[in-house]
Amino acid sequence: MLKIMKTQSIRMLLFSLLLGIASVVYAQVQVTGRVVDITGEPIIGANVVLKGTGQGTITDFDGKFSLSDLPKKGTLVVSYIGYVDQTVKIEGGNFYKIVLSEDTETLEEVVVVGYGTQKKSDLTGSVMQVKSKDITSVTANNPIQALQGRVTGVSVVTNSRPGESPTLRIRGNGSISAGNDPLYVVDGFPLMNGSLNEINANDIASIEVLKDASATAIYGSRGSNGVIMITTKTGGKDSKNLSFNANYGFQMPGRLIETMSHDQFIDYINSAYMNSKGTTVYNDENPAPDTHTDWQRETLYGCKPVQDYSLSLDGTSGDTQYMLSGGIYLQDGLLPSSEFDKYTFRTNVQHKFNNFLKIGTHMQYSYTEANMAELSNYQGALNDIWRDGWPTLPVYREDGTFAVPQDNPRISTLFGDAAYWNPVANYKEVTTKSNVSRLLGDVYAEFQLAKGLTFKTNFGLDIANKRDYNYTTSKITTSTGYGKGGNGYTKKMSRLTENILSYMNEWGDHRFTATGVYSWQNYMYETLSISGNGFANDETGAWDMGQANRETVEYGSDKYENSLISWTGRVTYAYKDRYLLTATARYDGSSRFGENNKWGFFPSIGLAWRASEEKFLAGNKVITNLKVRGSFGVTGNQEIGNYKSLAQLKVDNYIYNDTEIQGFYETIGNPDLKWERANQFDIGIDLSLWNRIHVTADYYHRKTSDLLYNVPIPSTSGFSSMLSNVGSVLNKGWELSITGNIIDLNDLKIDATVNLSRNTNKIKELYNDVQSITLKSGLGLSSYLKVGESLNSRYALLADGIIRTEEQLAAYRKIEATAKMGDEMYKDLDGDNQITVKDQVNIGTTDPKLIYGVALNIQYKKWGISILGNGADDFVGGSSYLQISENQLNASTIGVPSKYAYERMWSPSNPNGTYPAAGASNTHESDRVNSGWYYFVLKSMALNYDFGRNPFKAVKGIKGLSASLNFQNFITFSSQRGYNPENGDTSYPWIKSVSISVNAKF
Repeated sequence: MLKIMKTQSIRMLLFSLLLGIASVVYAQVQVTGRVVDITGEPIIGANVVLKGTGQGTITDFDGKFSLSDLPKKGTLVVSYIGYVDQTVKIEGGNFYKIVLSEDTETLEEVVVVGYGTQKKSDLTGSVMQVKSKDITSVTANNPIQALQGRVTGVSVVTNSRPGESPTLRIRGNGSISAGNDPLYVVDGFPLMNGSLNEINANDIASIEVLKDASATAIYGSRGSNGVIMITTKTGGKDSKNLSFNANYGFQMPGRLIETMSHDQFIDYINSAYMNSKGTTVYNDENPAPDTHTDWQRETLYGCKPVQDYSLSLDGTSGDTQYMLSGGIYLQDGLLPSSEFDKYTFRTNVQHKFNNFLKIGTHMQYSYTEANMAELSNYQGALNDIWRDGWPTLPVYREDGTFAVPQDNPRISTLFGDAAYWNPVANYKEVTTKSNVSRLLGDVYAEFQLAKGLTFKTNFGLDIANKRDYNYTTSKITTSTGYGKGGNGYTKKMSRLTENILSYMNEWGDHRFTATGVYSWQNYMYETLSISGNGFANDETGAWDMGQANRETVEYGSDKYENSLISWTGRVTYAYKDRYLLTATARYDGSSRFGENNKWGFFPSIGLAWRASEEKFLAGNKVITNLKVRGSFGVTGNQEIGNYKSLAQLKVDNYIYNDTEIQGFYETIGNPDLKWERANQFDIGIDLSLWNRIHVTADYYHRKTSDLLYNVPIPSTSGFSSMLSNVGSVLNKGWELSITGNIIDLNDLKIDATVNLSRNTNKIKELYNDVQSITLKSGLGLSSYLKVGESLNSRYALLADGIIRTEEQLAAYRKIEATAKMGDEMYKDLDGDNQITVKDQVNIGTTDPKLIYGVALNIQYKKWGISILGNGADDFVGGSSYLQISENQLNASTIGVPSKYAYERMWSPSNPNGTYPAAGASNTHESDRVNSGWYYFVLKSMALNYDFGRNPFKAVKGIKGLSASLNFQNFITFSSQRGYNPENGDTSYPWIKSVSISVNAKF
């Protein structure tokens, strides 16, 4: 009994002890407090959350809050957009006054500019930055693709062909005959060929886009089209990281064109030939075969992989910072024989010997292999489906060889020079390959001469060796039965030497920097090629040129080089972080220009006022950042080719006494040839409201003068024209970017960005008193250079509807005597009762009136959703064979339209059709066909999950692990039905893809 009582007493004692501990641990308290900024002003809507839970509240209009049922030993996390988070330990039910300080990280963010860096808050020019995370969010062979939809004033047009680069323009086109591409600079090295295909996107830390003269004048004669600065990653300070990124995806045709059924095609082709030729194709004498070939499906792959792998090692060891990386990018195309493979290796190393000397290098080696899918002779094979791809044609003959229209003599004459057409054969039997080995990098030494004074000298080299090969087998060259092909070699080399002296000093309210640069850059190009016909043996192809018919062998070679010498200076000054100045000057000498104008001077000045630092806005809760900036400067364009200022001897052959003799003729030089000069003014504003809404707006005005153009000269000179500096072009426009932090809670964050850009282009002057120059004229799409019009204006007829009634037909026959029911009418603007080029009007420009991008990011705990879209509105598009066939634009060739167009063609059974009748005549490109184009592409939709640090107990040392599922180009809207929604191109399919990526850091 005593033993039992003793046991019960012990149990009661333990229970009381545990109850006491629990009462201490889980004691509930109430906490109140007030959240203010450093000036003592209350912060409204600040989040106050018990750490590790969802329990929390927000502050009221006085900054006060109250939370009950909190543990005595808990921790509060206090946060508000634009301020640094604070953690507060709970020590009983006390009143807490919590002071939040502004988060200046955004303003103190460093951006890369020419020959240095600047704090974002100190910028006086128009510069936008895209960071590594956004660059790698898009799977593409070229990292520039990531700028699409993210940067105002930048137009990027996609080329889906593996290994091809997108077309990029910054603030429009400013030149008629010189280049309009921006200058690309990688780790301070200006690229002279502008190719970024060999750069590994995973190696890039950031891309800066320099748009106005204050930012681009530092590059003088090469800055008028803008500058793209690419900065690669360096070693992390006081850390060592091993990172692995893997991306595996599947590509599919994103925009297939719906084709006609067998019966629909028979009806169409017979109607078209009856309407235009007075006879049918398929009838009792020539019955239609049962064959129904979908040439799209026969030529396109339904699904192909794309892979991207990267492994990097970075960190610090003693006084050495390092980054080593290797990458593999493998893309199989959606057409046979179209692939692009890229292998890269990079090392960025910097070693500090002592307080006086640092040395370092940026070095990348890359090797790429591209199969360009019949790029040489059969580039239009897919495009030609809409001209020659009759579904009644088979792919193969009964013996397994490739079938061609020539096999059926009843229809072969209808195909003209396409009598041996077969796109499947074209893709499988034509090989066009190229491989490029490229070494790009520099070595440098930096000396600390005195406090704030540094001198840096570096030598850079960009050398690329390219090998090209093409061969068409005898299975394609049916007319001769022999193969044809060739190969070539190209070497490009750019050498760079720079010496940079920099000074930096801060005293009191003043901050001053000065940079002086001397640079020399040389570019050399050489090429050799050989080709021939008559290869009897397809096994060795064009690698054994000795098998070619010697009489058909052709060869070519070329070599040229140019040099640029520059002196550059820049000073920046800031007073009280309110008043900012940037002044730049560059003096360039180029071998490309005339003896009398070898050198050009390119100055700029930028001013900015950070009004938010003034006393009258200090502590303002609404306007938390306000900067007004303006700039003016002069930049140049030297992209005119080589030796254009010099008289040259050219080779030509002529016949003398029935014998072909080689001779020479002289071209005219121009010793006064000089740079195109762009004078640009920019005014902008950077505004933040409530630290939640961030607005950047710019207006610019850029006039490019001394345009390079071949001007006609009197024939008495012995020449027809001379390259001269004439005329001017004006680009002006506005840009607007708005980012909003919509929700910023402990577990949920949502932000969105919208950007809009509008550019207008106008020719202000040509040469002498000339008001118009004809580039292309005809009843199709015409182009002229006209004073007062856009550089890329297009001129066409105005469509006036389909002829549906006898009254309309009778009236229109006064203008077009051969008009028929179902033809399209056009407005006779000059009233001369005929349709001519005089009736054409400006229907718009190939440059969109508006380009835009939208982005949405949602983060909930460890889950994230990212959406990116971009679009363009109101521009003029060209005409592919698809559009020609849909609109009956070529009376001599009856093409193959889409099902969409067929169902909308006028016919007696479809009197309300809006497209011309099958086989309609006298139809032309017009405002209906070519103007008012638009598109929108939902470029990327990604679902992400962050596993965090050491997510698996069995595996230690994982610093971070995340995975994502990404859908690219799955949703598109476009005014035309071509494969590429951006420009209507039908030579290569638009690619949509779904990919899974894993990123791990150890």
